[in-house]
Amino acid sequence: MPRDNLRRAIEDRYRLHRKIMREPENMSEESLLSTTHNNDGRVEPHDDQSYRSHTHSHAHRGHKLNPIPFFYNHGLTRTANPILNAQSGRRPISTGNPAVIGNWSFAVVTILLGTFNIFLPDKSNHIILPTAIMFGGLAQYVAGFIDLYFGGTFSGTILVSYGAFWTGSGMFMLPTVYPTLSSLDDERDLGRANAVYNFLWAAYTLMLAVISVKVKNGTFVLTWNLWWVFMTLLFTAIYNITDIVPILRVSGVFAYLAALGAFYSGIAIVMEEQGVQMWVGAFRPYSND
Repeated sequence: MPRDNLRRAIEDRYRLHRKIMREPENMSEESLLSTTHNNDGRVEPHDDQSYRSHTHSHAHRGHKLNPIPFFYNHGLTRTANPILNAQSGRRPISTGNPAVIGNWSFAVVTILLGTFNIFLPDKSNHIILPTAIMFGGLAQYVAGFIDLYFGGTFSGTILVSYGAFWTGSGMFMLPTVYPTLSSLDDERDLGRANAVYNFLWAAYTLMLAVISVKVKNGTFVLTWNLWWVFMTLLFTAIYNITDIVPILRVSGVFAYLAALGAFYSGIAIVMEEQGVQMWVGAFRPYSND
């Protein structure tokens, strides 16, 4: 199969998977193998006779009837796990939504950082090294590229950005990397360098927060997350310059708010696939176009 055809086939599988997730859970394998799409994009089962009648009436009215997806005709489905995944019947072979692991990995490492900033501001936070590199960093990084592949330009960029941020932050905790900071003369210079680092990331995050208000299908929850990440980085940078501990504690509170928003975002995505719509504060009516 040519590369372009394979890509289109994968994208078709992903789109139909999202549509089927909105259907009743009692759809049998037979009904999944014989489905058609009505004009609003939803999937409805049919038998052979009704399908022929449906096709004939649509043809006379000049409507284009989408063909049955090739992966159902060719048996490219998997058995769902009703215990683990709260599913029943069969599902098309496709990827899940990578934004779930992207949001939750970011939330876990951010809430760990906030905990140290609030309750242990004078202690080393190097204990979060494995989580920062592997979960908040690598897992979020990979999820972002998968999201980019399936067309999530803005959301994928956000995940890759903060995946790289946490991977880099974790690397600075490594015993083999941290000594490179010895080139700075003293703690004051180190504080200034950290301030520059956090100020630049804060500016980048503020840019993303502003864009999130304008992008298609933007939501209040997304803007909430980015705003509190911006505030966390800004106050951390101010602390790096001033060395005033209460400012660091306040940045920890902001980190908690960002993490809670990211947890909520992931939950909303999971529940959407179960047919439950949670409030996310869409700025404009949702569209798949």
